[in-house]
Amino acid sequence: MRLSLFALPFFLTACAQEASVAPKDAPLAADATAAANAGADDADCNLSTPLVPGIPGSPGHLVQSTRNPNGDSELSVLMRQFVDDLREVRTLVEAKQPVKKLWPVHRKMRCAWPTKPEERNAGFDGRAQGYLAAVRAFDEAPSQSSYNGMIAGCISCHSVSCGGPLEFIGGMKWE
Repeated sequence: MRLSLFALPFFLTACAQEASVAPKDAPLAADATAAANAGADDADCNLSTPLVPGIPGSPGHLVQSTRNPNGDSELSVLMRQFVDDLREVRTLVEAKQPVKKLWPVHRKMRCAWPTKPEERNAGFDGRAQGYLAAVRAFDEAPSQSSYNGMIAGCISCHSVSCGGPLEFIGGMKWE
């Protein structure tokens, strides 16, 4: 059964709160590849970028919404934007229309406040870099295949740290 759009925010927030992540020092094979693909244009938004306390979505300053009365982290809000972006670009690619570049916004996932600050670690960052490599591939050549590559990146990360929205994300595949 597919999750409704109404239920997605609940699952994304629950996953951010219940995530199981790899230890900070866990080696990730994707790290080296993703880092090589990232280039210097991520210098302002990466794992070592200090997060700014007090901004919307930071601890103690969660973003209030009708979707989640408990409030959302900066990363949760950003991931909802990803869903909207992915739907939009798929529609445009299907219609053979030009699409906007996703990387400039999606790259921010590496320097956004997660629900639990300790979950911003090398494991998450490696998975984020893998997803962002797929985003770059889509930006360079928008197609059904590169779109599905982004969805595979979402599934890869959520399979490790947050299984709640997996069925929903799987439903976003372009068959």
